[in-house]
Amino acid sequence: MKRILYSTLVLSALFAAPGFAAEQVARLEVSELTCPSCSFIVGNSLKSVESVVIEEFAEGEDASEGLYTVRFDDEVTSIEALIAAVEANGYPATLFEDLAGEGS
Repeated sequence: MKRILYSTLVLSALFAAPGFAAEQVARLEVSELTCPSCSFIVGNSLKSVESVVIEEFAEGEDASEGLYTVRFDDEVTSIEALIAAVEANGYPATLFEDLAGEGS
């Protein structure tokens, strides 16, 4: 009887525990960055999306392009939402590289 009770408690604890979301890392290419405040605006756009952390920013080959490496919880947001947040401020954005291996 004790084993049944113990097994039930263990199984209940396992099923009641929240699942952990996969953390994703992606690199977004943003263009039309014509001045320093453009990078600031894009950075704020990305940070306004829940769970997003900007890991790195690097200038692209063209001075008006930038590469943002971002980390995010894929159960909270998506790459599409990140791109939409940037584009909502008038900057073209595309997925340059999905570092988790699920994109381009």
